[in-house]
Amino acid sequence: MHLLAKRRIYITCILLTLVFGLLILRLGWVQIVQVNQTMPGFHRTVREMSVLQRERGVMLDPGRGQFTDYKGEALTGKLQWGLVLFPQASPLEKLRKQGALEGSEMVQLAAILHTDPDQLKKEWNQESIPHFWTAGTHQPVHLTAAQVERLRSLHLQGAGIYPMMTRYLQGHTGMQWMGYLAEQPESSKILTGHQDEVKQPFAMKAGAAGLERTLEPLLRGIGPTLVSRMVSGGGEIIPDIQPHVIAPANSHYPLRVETTVDAELQRGLEGLTQESGLQEGAIVVLDAANADVRAMISRPFYQPQHVDPKESAWGNRAVQGAVPGSIFKIVTAVAALEYHAVSNGEEFHCGGEYGRYGLSCWKEHGHGDLNLEQGFAESCNIVFAETARRLSMEQLENTADRLGLARPIGWEGKQMAGMPVLRHFDHEDHGRVRTEAVSSADEGAKIQTAIGQRDVLVTPLQAANLIVTLLHDGKVSAPRLVKRIRYADGGTMLEMPLHDSPSASGQIAPVTAHKLLSWMNKVVREGTGKSLQRARWHVAGKSGTAQVQKHGEKRNNQWFIGYGPVEQPQYAVAVLVQNVSPDSQHQATALFRKVMDYLAESS
Repeated sequence: MHLLAKRRIYITCILLTLVFGLLILRLGWVQIVQVNQTMPGFHRTVREMSVLQRERGVMLDPGRGQFTDYKGEALTGKLQWGLVLFPQASPLEKLRKQGALEGSEMVQLAAILHTDPDQLKKEWNQESIPHFWTAGTHQPVHLTAAQVERLRSLHLQGAGIYPMMTRYLQGHTGMQWMGYLAEQPESSKILTGHQDEVKQPFAMKAGAAGLERTLEPLLRGIGPTLVSRMVSGGGEIIPDIQPHVIAPANSHYPLRVETTVDAELQRGLEGLTQESGLQEGAIVVLDAANADVRAMISRPFYQPQHVDPKESAWGNRAVQGAVPGSIFKIVTAVAALEYHAVSNGEEFHCGGEYGRYGLSCWKEHGHGDLNLEQGFAESCNIVFAETARRLSMEQLENTADRLGLARPIGWEGKQMAGMPVLRHFDHEDHGRVRTEAVSSADEGAKIQTAIGQRDVLVTPLQAANLIVTLLHDGKVSAPRLVKRIRYADGGTMLEMPLHDSPSASGQIAPVTAHKLLSWMNKVVREGTGKSLQRARWHVAGKSGTAQVQKHGEKRNNQWFIGYGPVEQPQYAVAVLVQNVSPDSQHQATALFRKVMDYLAESS
């Protein structure tokens, strides 16, 4: 029995030795090896994360990738000075004991900041963590150069002047294609272990729309730049340790996204929409050579730094479907030529009323006798109704598909930079020719479809790209918003080459494309676009007016799509004016001319 007890004690000692040995090995692994390893999902080591948990700071730069236009002009990202307040405890008496501002210094500081000393004291001490001075606006106040110089002369205790990255450079803008950022509160907690660790202006935001959203995995970066102060175990800031800046050490980040947009042109056309009184609609300007987006404006404007998701202004109308009206007659005309539905020189008679389906021509007493080309120039509904009777709904759908309609046509790449699909246009509508509920045998629906009414939807991007398709002998291009992405040191991270967006049904014949371009020229010379003859460039295009309803009231969508100059096309343009009074003048044609004149003056 005595030997058995000794044996048990011996085995117990061995087991305890093994357990303590394993604990020592594990502790050594954590202290020596794992502490220098990067944590999964972060770009910081365990040692760095443990230090961050003992600090309180404010974010100076989220480290997010920035956007430029195609010439290199910055579209986002501007360094501006702000005042960071470092509260050391809530009671003002404790602040003074620890070396914070005296009363006279507070008065001087308030005078420089153009604020009331009591208001400054209140904001300084109402929170227990560092934060930018906001003057009660909840947004950091940007300091002028003169203010920065005067503040530095004060040698402040408990406050500091630091550069902060302001993301959006505009106020109200029509660049909804860029999108906006939304708060991600959980990411602040993950970063440092404290839910309120990082304060405004950039508390771990992520892309919620536009390129900000579609490129989020690339724009996210490898971590923010913070200015921090050490805290005690009780969470109070240690006054003897000065603030210090923590920044990622990687020359490759943040990335720089080179868009295809011309910033000067974008601003100029945004100004035109304001001068023209455009309330709702969009303008798309594509490079005629390759379908790159040079400008894309959506109205109403939005403020990317103040977005209410419940409102609609942040939505990009340039990629949202709208009833096209007579610009869809391009599709019907192409179908008639491709399927030989109309004989050369064949004439139709327009008396003003069609006599069926409630259809009439916009010209009260009709156009008389005219062929398809003349009917296109005059936008005659009767000619196109008769033409549609000779086509099937499937032929209209097939032709639309071959022209890049009723399907997404924006640039996309697969399996790029670790992303299954990389898209340039967020929430791009497909558009459509008809709904599933409409029978292909319904002649009335087919005729309404042929003139761009009924269920037809086209996006302004598709409409502008339709012009590029005709200019390229029927080959459908995929419009780009981004050319490439570069590292911070200038090296190329990702190229996004031009590519086409072909239809499974093939493309239209080049001779058909050339004929439609000629007909659009005739629209301006002899038809509904005669007012454009006074434009600076020789331009061509097609107008459209669609009957719609908004809140139960009859309204019109107005379109004009075209290109210029005719001799050597540089740009393809789509203008959409939405929800205007049925009695109003054709604002889209007038705005198209202004856009083309601006392009002519800028070229």
